[in-house]
Amino acid sequence: MSLGRNVFLLCSIQFLLCKAKLSLHSHYPNVAKTLENKKFYVDSPSCKMPEMDPFSADIMRFFKRRQFRECSSDKDLLISEFDSHLRQYRIKIDENSAQQHLKKFGNATLKCEYQVIGRNKKDSFPDNHFSFSKLQPLSQSFLVPKTIDFISTQCHAVHGNIDLKLLQKDAFLFVQDRLNHEHKNTEHHRPDLQSKPNVIILGIDSTSRMNLRRSMPKVHKFLQRPGWFEMQGYNKVGENTLPNLLAILTGNAEENALFNGRFGHSGFIDKLKFIWQLFKKNGYMTAFGEDCAKINTFNYQKPGFKQQPVDFYLRNFIVALETILKTRREFGNVFCLGRKLGFQYVFDFARQFMQRFENSAPVFGIFWSNSFTHEDFLGATALDHVFLEYLTLYDELGFFNRSIVMVLSDHGYRYGVTRQASKSGYLEERLPLMFIHVPPWFRKIYPQYVENLKINQNRLSSGFDLHMTLHHLLHLNATSMADFSPKLQASQCKMCQSLFFQLPANRNCSHAGIREKWCSCEPTETVTNQRLLRKVAQEVVHHMNRHLRDRNLTTLCQNYALKKVLYLDSKISLSEDSVEDEQLHTYIITFETNPSSAHFEATVQWNSEKETLNMNVDELSRLESYEKHSKCTRDPIIKKYCICKEFK
Repeated sequence: MSLGRNVFLLCSIQFLLCKAKLSLHSHYPNVAKTLENKKFYVDSPSCKMPEMDPFSADIMRFFKRRQFRECSSDKDLLISEFDSHLRQYRIKIDENSAQQHLKKFGNATLKCEYQVIGRNKKDSFPDNHFSFSKLQPLSQSFLVPKTIDFISTQCHAVHGNIDLKLLQKDAFLFVQDRLNHEHKNTEHHRPDLQSKPNVIILGIDSTSRMNLRRSMPKVHKFLQRPGWFEMQGYNKVGENTLPNLLAILTGNAEENALFNGRFGHSGFIDKLKFIWQLFKKNGYMTAFGEDCAKINTFNYQKPGFKQQPVDFYLRNFIVALETILKTRREFGNVFCLGRKLGFQYVFDFARQFMQRFENSAPVFGIFWSNSFTHEDFLGATALDHVFLEYLTLYDELGFFNRSIVMVLSDHGYRYGVTRQASKSGYLEERLPLMFIHVPPWFRKIYPQYVENLKINQNRLSSGFDLHMTLHHLLHLNATSMADFSPKLQASQCKMCQSLFFQLPANRNCSHAGIREKWCSCEPTETVTNQRLLRKVAQEVVHHMNRHLRDRNLTTLCQNYALKKVLYLDSKISLSEDSVEDEQLHTYIITFETNPSSAHFEATVQWNSEKETLNMNVDELSRLESYEKHSKCTRDPIIKKYCICKEFK
């Protein structure tokens, strides 16, 4: 057979395959045009992640900037300072402030006291409680013992032995320098900085790349500075915070950990192998801080840690403050803890942690805020200037010159009007913000890593890749993924790799450990056939009710009835492995049901010839808060789709 005939035959086969592929979508005539006219963050044969307008009309109709309100306008009576000579903290009484507070009480004097807050190691669930010492006098220029990490304080106006009025109640945290002298570096700069850079993760819950641009333009502008790289193809791997952070910190998302029975309602999280343990073994000091104790990542419907997981752990302090201080709720959560934002305690904790070991040891820390974004997608608008102040302060203190810093989120906003009434909300939920900063010296020493990071900005990536990036920071001499022990590979994604190595251009979601439900790679086409909309929706509701029966939940949960179909979109398959059955389609359906006008989203397989449907009811997404509807069950999966009968 001649060469020309061979070429003709190959071209003919390719043409027929392409024609067959297009025939799958023959009832969607605008598909080719849709793909042709769109721009993509990730644009490859295997992944087409569409660009989104953060200011599109369907989102902006719900957008309104929130006002920031201070927790207190009082001047501080007590000030915490670090004595760099003694390497200890001091608490000082501000005499001018004291005089202002006392002048209305005549001859009254000031009496201040403190109590030590700690972790009660003997408690059955030590993450959920705290220890509290007896009140002790707090004198002027009180030198805080190095054994104390947290205190609460109270100052009264007194006359003799009589307390006239409580003037201020406060709390202070201290990241104490407890390094052994033989481990300390006495030089001005750490000699191991270039082999052991600091690694800092700053997290804002439930914030998409797009909502960062809308809600926090000042922060977004800061993150455009030299050395910052935005991972525009960063896709979440699980529904909520826990699986997405577990992917980063353990390489093992929630579902697999639960399947293996490694933790549950009665089991502690300690059994999982966290990346901070490896950083600790490599000489790093470690820290973890999070605000809003009720919904903390490892404690919401989980028992948390039996043993303190890191060197510096904020949870017991936050639990204590939410108990003993006056709180104020904003944006659906505890916002003010006494006179300060809960958010501020977390990011002051980060500042102290980075400062304290500036020249003595490398640090690995995670500092996470839920308080102003978890329940309100507009909450971030009120904190733009506050978060910017912290980033600016960290910059002025030189932290970014010594550290690899990641500013990220777990996912976008998962429920509310942006998901129920906005089609762009589907993508926003799946595409959280993700920025990585590398300091000037790193860019100079590792130019190829930085070049790869630039390329990877427009490649599909996931939390499993970030997990491997953290491993890479402990092995900076590695030249390829082959240099890593197989034991270090993310257990749920054997093809995932460090972001300092170039990700494959033809990567798809399965390569990145992202299940189809969360995958943003496949473009969609809106289905307008009303009969089809109704038929698919009715079958979905039928499956939901059958699922309740199969799991013996009908005595607990109410049956569903279809109320309204909001959207039906068809996924456009990009797979080149085979020509699919043209009768089989993947649909994303958003619908409303009775009772309680519950909104759901489901990803389903639909056979158009047989008019049959295949779906996993446990993977349904609920598009509004369901806490009040599902109090009859503790199972986090069942909670999503159970409207308790007692709620009637």
